[in-house]
Formats: sequence, C-alpha cells, structure tokens
Amino acid sequence: HIERRYIEVPHGASWVDVSIKASGFDTPRKFYLDAVQLCPLERPLKWEKVVTFASSGAKGFSFKVISGQTLELVISQFWSSGIGSHETASVDFEVVFHGIKVNQEELIFDGSEAPVRIDAETLLISEELAPVAILNKIRVPYRPIDSKICALSADRDKLPSGKQILALILTYKVKLEDGAQVKPHIPLLNDRIYDTKFESQFYMISDSNKRVYSRGDAYPSSSNLPKGEYNLQLYLRHDNVQILEKMRHLVLFLERNLEEKDVIHLNFFSQPDGPLMGNGSFKSSLLIPGIKEGLYLGPPQKEKLPKNSQQGSVLVGAISYGKLPFADQEKKDPEKHPASCRISYVVPPNKVDEDKGKGSSLSTKKTVSERIKEEVRDAKLKVLGTLKQETDEERLEWKELAASLKSEYPKYTPLLAKILEGLVSRSNVKDKIHHDEEVIDAANNVIDSIDRDELARFFALKNDPEDEDAENIRKKFESTRDQLAEALYQKGLALAEIESLKDLDATERAKDVDSEQSTDGSSHPDLFEENFLELKKWVDVKSSKYGILTVTRERRSKRLGTALKVLCDIIQNDAESAKKKFYELKLSLLDEIGWKHLATYERQWMLVRFPPTLPLF
Repeated sequence: HIERRYIEVPHGASWVDVSIKASGFDTPRKFYLDAVQLCPLERPLKWEKVVTFASSGAKGFSFKVISGQTLELVISQFWSSGIGSHETASVDFEVVFHGIKVNQEELIFDGSEAPVRIDAETLLISEELAPVAILNKIRVPYRPIDSKICALSADRDKLPSGKQILALILTYKVKLEDGAQVKPHIPLLNDRIYDTKFESQFYMISDSNKRVYSRGDAYPSSSNLPKGEYNLQLYLRHDNVQILEKMRHLVLFLERNLEEKDVIHLNFFSQPDGPLMGNGSFKSSLLIPGIKEGLYLGPPQKEKLPKNSQQGSVLVGAISYGKLPFADQEKKDPEKHPASCRISYVVPPNKVDEDKGKGSSLSTKKTVSERIKEEVRDAKLKVLGTLKQETDEERLEWKELAASLKSEYPKYTPLLAKILEGLVSRSNVKDKIHHDEEVIDAANNVIDSIDRDELARFFALKNDPEDEDAENIRKKFESTRDQLAEALYQKGLALAEIESLKDLDATERAKDVDSEQSTDGSSHPDLFEENFLELKKWVDVKSSKYGILTVTRERRSKRLGTALKVLCDIIQNDAESAKKKFYELKLSLLDEIGWKHLATYERQWMLVRFPPTLPLF
C-alpha cells in the first residue's frame, strides 16, 4: 500500500519537521518515506528515508523545503515487511513547517575586520534563533602551468556540419604539505551539463609516477591524497578554437577539508563593535512572527587561520539559524541542518611585519657596506643556482663561475653546498668515476667549512623560543646542520658508487688497481664506514631522506636481509607517494638474494605503481 499526500508549503517555510508514529503490529516493520518538490528552472528537491520499527513507537525527521511550492509526501511499507503477520500497522503523520528568513542567504567576508550584519525574522510561528557558523574547508586557487589545444580524430570527432572538434588540456601543479581530502572546483563549469556550451569536461589527478589517484567530470568528487606533488589535468572540448583560447588561463580551486582541530567556529555579537571590543556576544533569542532581529557575525581571528593559507584562498563553511527537535548534530556542525546557508571568507594578505620584520634585528647591527657585500654575494649565489648544465658549454660556464665564486668566498658554506647540489643534479655523465670524485671533493669542502664542535655544543643547549635573536641563530645552525648532513650523505653515495664501479670493471688495469687497494686495505681505514658513522651523529640514518645510505651499507656488508628490511620500512613509512628508485633497489636486492618469485611479483606490480603513460580521457 502506498499513501500519497500533496501539501502546500506556506510562504516563509525553509524546513519541515515530520513525526511518524507506528502502532498495532506484532512483527518489525520497515517503511519507505519520500518527499519531492518541483522547482521552476531548478532540479527537483528530493528527500528519502528508510525507517524500521521493531515495536510501536515514534520517530522524527527534518528536511529542507521551498516555500510556496507543492510538496508530495509519500509513505509505503516495504514489500517484505510484516510477512507472517496478520496484524495491520497503523501509521500517523504530523508535519510542522518552520522557517527563519534572513536578508543574506550567502554570507561573504572580504578579509577585513568588519562583521557582517544579519537581519532575521520568522513569518510562520515563533522560532528560537540560535545561530551556529563554522569554516571547515579551504579553497586554494591555481593557474595552469601548461595548456595545449589539439584537433581530435577526423573520423570520429566531427560534427554533422563538418566542423572539427578541438580539445584543450590544461595542466595544474599542486603541492600538498600533508595528506588531505581534496576536491577540484571550477565555478564556471561545475554542476552544468545541458546548459553548458562545452561538449564535455573531465579532470584527472596523477603524481610524478603517472599514477592516477582521482578522476571526474562536471560533478567532482573528493579523494584522499597523501603528501606530495601532483598534476591535475583538465580536459575541455569545443569546435571553436577562439573559445578554447579564452580558457587557457582558467582558474581552478582545490577544496581541502580542514582537520577537526583547525575548524574555525565563528562568534555572533549583538553590536557591530563586538568583535573588536570583545563583548556583547549573541547566543540565542526568541523570534516573534513579523518582528525582525539584527545580529552581527564576526570574522575569524587571524591567528586561527590555517597555516600556509595564501592570499586569495577562500575559507568555506556553513551557517544555520534554527534548532531541530530531533537531533543535536547541527549544534556543532551547521551543515547537518536542512536549512543551512553557505558562508565564505577571502584570506587577506599577510601582515607586513611578518614578511620583512624577521631577522631585522641582526641585519641592523651590520654596517651598510657589509649588508651590500652580503646582498651581492647572495645575488651571485642565486645566479649560480639558475644556470643549466645540459650541454658541455653550459657545464663549462657553470664550472668557471663556481670556481670564481669559490676563490672569492672560500669558506662560505651555502656557496659550497650550492656547488655540491649543482654537481649532484648533473645528468648525462660520461665518466661516472670522475664525476663521483668531484662530488666527494665538493662534499669535503662543505664538511671542512663547518665547525662541527661548535655545532654540537649549540644543539646540546636549550634555547629560549621567545627570544627573537636566539630563534634566528637556531634557524641558522639548523640550516648548517642540514648542509652538513647532505654533504655527508652525497659523499657516502659517491664512495659506494665508485667502489661498485671498480668492482664491476673487468679490465686488467682495474684489477691491478683493485689488488693494490686490497693490499693497502689493512693500513687505510674504511672511508665509507667513517663517513656513515659521522652522518649518524647528526640525523636519523633510517629516515626516507637518508635511508638509502643505510641500505647501501648493509648491502655492502653482505647483510642483504637487513638491507631489504630497512628498505621496506622506508617505503612503508614514507608519507609521500612512492619513489621509483626505492622499488628498483628492492628488485635488485630480491634478485641478489635469489628470491625470484618475489622479484617476479614486484615487477608485475611496477606496472601498476609506475605506469608508462597516463590513461586517455
């Protein structure tokens, strides 16, 4: 049996409370509730619920309605409910309409300290005005780093008129400092299908390994992404190239859910100066039909904004005004309220003193000439970092500039670290042994330029975090420690690679060299082991950043099982997306151990973890 009722929703109603009472049955009964409203020029407003009664009782629900539109309310008993029973269930309905009308359905903060005034009134019955507002999402804007327009297949993608369909592929680069649940949002295109001028829209999120994490269309969905860098590709189709040209710089928002501890709860005030003075907070009041009441919603405090929230980002949340009789969830999360409204806050620019005030106390102690020399030195160092080394001429220019700067600033650790970084990043190396020897010499220059005893004494002491000068000194020493650790790490890798290359060399000359090294091995210490023990003093050698050296050490000592265990721990504990070099090293360890079945299994999984190409749209 299906019971259907048509109800005229009164003007001023925004949600409805429905109470259902069931009685007169002896076995559990299941009912299906459905409510539909047809809205002009909009999608139908639908709500449905499955209710189960184990015994006689009452339950209540609330859902959104549109005032002035007819509501179809349907209840039916599930087909298998009450089988074996001869009792007829009796169901009673009670419908109560509620509504709080406000002057602004969507609230937008412009980033200033000014509150937003809200005028609320009720047209039906007296309502308790108990507003709740939160900001629980952040939308970060992105511009495409690459755009490409191409013609699609002439046989398949052509209109009956003969026009060729074109495709625009926009690429956005996204970096997540922590794992998060994200959802792409394009205000111009999302939630539109039949009224859009574009033939289709698709997106795909992938990492540097071409592994796809999410894909979608005009209705984007949320996906969980770990820490790392990602490429988001947006695919649009149209037959007019001029239209696609206008979309080359389309802004895309990436919406990220804030953690529970970062959710911002906004405060309400009865006075416009309440947020500034800190008094006159508004909790709740009773609204009488026909009488308006004004209140003010204060903006979020600057110190409560999410860290690394850049200018132009938008904090998004919800606001609700009335109470529900059947649930208390809307007290903490207004999005649970059926008549909630959207609220957004545009992140303003950072404070001026935060951008350039730090470190000013140390710089003011230096003379003008000293500050000019430092600026010139840093500018030269910046130019060195921008030089490419793809061709022999570019490598020669880089080498000449590095030698010139090294003679001018022989003990400046950041310069020596930059030279080491340039050598390590060099590709297409012909003589690997000579290149590794250059890396070792550059690493030794960095190590010799650092007073390790002074560095150890500093980290043995506790510093006052509230002292600005002490905080700047701490950051300087931490940077020096990182440069020392990087130099020791690169030196260890270079020593191990030289040793491996010499072991693989089958020429007679290399055998003679190896024999000479083996005869002198008793008098010369193990440079790799000494370097590893020195690195162990400063960092965790089993972390993902330096763990490869630990694996190399265990493998070098023929402890292959330990090397495999350390490598598996690095892969499992790494917060970022999988690195291909880790799995390639794992394969070589499995082959060396002789576990061919595991090596075959891992090679099959390599095609899944690291696809050769991205899939087609």
